[in-house]
Amino acid sequence: MGLTHRGKVIDDSYTGAPIDHRDIVLSDDDGGDDDIDKIDTMLHFGGGKFDKANAAERGAYGAGGEDVNMGEAYRSRKEELDEMIQRKKMEKVEKMKRKADQEDTFETMDTSFAELAQLLTFRDKEQERVKTVKGRKEGTLDETEMEMDAWDKEMKTYLFERKVKATDRTKMPEEIAKNEADRLHAMESKRLARMAGDFLSEDEFSDISEDEAAGGGRRKRRKAVKKDVVTKKRDGHSNPEELSDSEDDGDKKKEPEVRFTADGLVYVDTDGKVVGKVGEEDKKDSGDESEGDDSDEDSVDGSSDEEEAGEDLGVSDDEDSAANASDDDDESINEIVELKKGMAVQGNYHADEQYANKATWHNGIITAIRKGPKRGSLVYDVTYDDGDYEEGMIALNVRPVPKSKEEKMEEEKVKEVELTEVAMAKKIKQKARMKAKATIPFVFEVPTTLDALHDLIAAHASTGADASLIIQRIHATNSVRLNHKNKEKMQNFYDVLLRRFVAVGDAIFRSGNGGPDLERYEQLNSLTKTLYVMSQDSPESAGAVWSRRLGIFQKALSKRLRDVEVTALGDACEEEFTAWPSTGMLLLMRALPHIFPSTDKRHAVVTPALLLLGQILAQTPIKTRYDVVMGLFCAGLMMEYTKGAKRLPPEATAFLAGVLRLFADDAESALSDSPLPSLGSAFKCPQLVGLRSVLSNLPDSDTKNVRLSFEKDSIQADTTPLAILNSALRLTQQAFNIIGNSEEGSEREIFAEILKSLLFINGKRKDLPLPPSVKSCLAETVRVASSTCASDAPRQPLQRRQGATVKELAIKTLAPRMEDPSKYRMSKDKGKSQLQAEYDQNRREYKREHKAAMRELRLDSAFIESERRKTKSKVDTKARDKRHKNFAWLEQEQATMNQQVRLGGGLLAGGGIGAAKATAKTGKMGIKKGGKF
Repeated sequence: MGLTHRGKVIDDSYTGAPIDHRDIVLSDDDGGDDDIDKIDTMLHFGGGKFDKANAAERGAYGAGGEDVNMGEAYRSRKEELDEMIQRKKMEKVEKMKRKADQEDTFETMDTSFAELAQLLTFRDKEQERVKTVKGRKEGTLDETEMEMDAWDKEMKTYLFERKVKATDRTKMPEEIAKNEADRLHAMESKRLARMAGDFLSEDEFSDISEDEAAGGGRRKRRKAVKKDVVTKKRDGHSNPEELSDSEDDGDKKKEPEVRFTADGLVYVDTDGKVVGKVGEEDKKDSGDESEGDDSDEDSVDGSSDEEEAGEDLGVSDDEDSAANASDDDDESINEIVELKKGMAVQGNYHADEQYANKATWHNGIITAIRKGPKRGSLVYDVTYDDGDYEEGMIALNVRPVPKSKEEKMEEEKVKEVELTEVAMAKKIKQKARMKAKATIPFVFEVPTTLDALHDLIAAHASTGADASLIIQRIHATNSVRLNHKNKEKMQNFYDVLLRRFVAVGDAIFRSGNGGPDLERYEQLNSLTKTLYVMSQDSPESAGAVWSRRLGIFQKALSKRLRDVEVTALGDACEEEFTAWPSTGMLLLMRALPHIFPSTDKRHAVVTPALLLLGQILAQTPIKTRYDVVMGLFCAGLMMEYTKGAKRLPPEATAFLAGVLRLFADDAESALSDSPLPSLGSAFKCPQLVGLRSVLSNLPDSDTKNVRLSFEKDSIQADTTPLAILNSALRLTQQAFNIIGNSEEGSEREIFAEILKSLLFINGKRKDLPLPPSVKSCLAETVRVASSTCASDAPRQPLQRRQGATVKELAIKTLAPRMEDPSKYRMSKDKGKSQLQAEYDQNRREYKREHKAAMRELRLDSAFIESERRKTKSKVDTKARDKRHKNFAWLEQEQATMNQQVRLGGGLLAGGGIGAAKATAKTGKMGIKKGGKF
């Protein structure tokens, strides 16, 4: 034996160097990632299933059969291994060579890149940053740098924004309306189901609490049951609030009232008869409980006596347990329980062999269940706990194991809880049913008249909020966005809401806000929101309804102005005739700019409304305080309409000047030169001329926190003159602030009448002193007027329109623009030679002509094809009609013949002309002999 290395023996002649490349041995780390062949794996690693299979087929060394040459087999095996090893070595050498070549290539590329990098100049980012910061501080950045700097700041701010999870997309108005309508319809279905007692499966009674259903408190179950019994005896059914399915609400008996009498608190029915005393039911309940306790004690004593008797007789333990089980568990024995395999039971041990059929029950387990000898019967095999076994036991001799006292008590508790839950669920359902009847419906039909709407409100609403809720639900369930077919009825409903708005406004004048139950101002706010939403749903319909309603208002105003000539004017607060519109109409005009835009130059609704307000202020005569209050409101509305567009309402400014003259030191002389026709006869009205004297006589305590009101009682109060003057002065200040400094120095002409009216209010008369609050407000108005209208600078005279510009004066030419065909430099031919441009022009012209020709051909083809189809259809229709006519005649003939056959006896039988001749020869069936009729 000797050491070897690389297949060579290590001796004196060994040098350690390989002879050729085939002797190179590489480590596994330099090995490739190529997969080893399956055959290589099987040759390197012996054993296992592969070798056993090969050994059975070709022997342990690869040869088959019994005559195996061991030398040849070994030599062949060695050659295969040598060839495989040599091949692997060659692959590793090739890979090492490729790796070396790749490394050389990388080194060459790195060297070349280093030479190129020396020729490049890189910017100094740190120096640029310092330069940018310095320029930002000094403000020397150019426009591009400032824009990039702003962009960087904005991007950095995004990093600090709160990141949230994406939600659903914004829904369209139609989708929102549909979801709301579906919700209301589902709630209405739930309400109707509760009223009918058919509660839905998804109804969880989340709106009914247990305390509310229990009537504010919980009682013991026993007392609650006794109370129900007593109530049933007293009222006729179990619950005084329960609605019987067979009785109407009108037939329901009322609960007796509790009254205090000489005998104490008693129950009195509807007829005034005493039906019982308060407190007797509790005594009955306590008596019943004590009786129940006595009975329980008796039962306990009885059971103890029986146990003692059993001990004296010397009964065995099994018999004793069986007896106790039979006495204590009658309920469990009588219960019908399905017996299953593996169930713990008690068996009557060998019942047929017992003396005098005495039952002895022993605990065991059912091990098998089989069919019995009788049809439909079962027998059981039971293995007892003591190891005994009994087969073929009938059902009478097998019963479940009796429950212990603890299990019984637990079951009783569970049953008691279940009964309590059932009773509570019943009360909750009853409460839900009563609440459903009292709840406002969620779905309504659209009322087309004001009386129909008032009937709905009277039937279902008890407060002003309920009325607003009904109107909102009518719109939500019948919106135009749900179905375009609702447009007509919703348009009628829109007009009904306008009339409802006017009616509520008139009620405010007569009765005020109405307290917390009515809240008429909140009703108007809710109506305004509903009108706005409906206007957004269908602007055309809303505009048409408003236009018609404004026309009605204008016609009514014209009629009242005509009636002034034949009817004496009076005070509207005294239910007398007045030419001024009602409070509801003016409040509706106040809601108009919240529904439609008032800044448009021309609007189909706002512009006519503004003209109507101007006509009211200018033409309606003023005789009373009510007229002045309504006029001030109209003036404020006109200023509200024109505020956004910076327009001038001359009727409003003139009316304010006239109202200020009512409080002049000499009102009669000031009103003699009235700025408006409506105030022309105001100096003849004692009620208006005496406003200054009423104002002067007010005590100082009544001059604080005075506001102008539309209510009748407030208008008739002594503080109304003070409210009128304060409102007129505030509106004047608002007019100065809105219109002043915007008409190129024309404020003095615009506010000339107001300035003159302010001069009439001197305030120095000792017999007509002004309150301090009025003096301060008047001084503030004068200050605003002096700052707005005081201007000594020369200016040009006022002009209705500015001069025309040169562009407007120039005559508009209508001559067509002609292109010079000699000039070829058009937009598409710019930069081309003349020859190329002419070629492109011809090519484009040819393309246009080609397209036009193809278009005409297509049109002609379509026309010809349509005419051909029309002709063919006409011919086919004519032939089809003729064929159908023939078919109809044949069917009629066949039907006649079939009818004759069915009648029989009197007519033909069998059908056909031959049958007719044969029948005719007999002389029967109404035909003479010989075949003649």
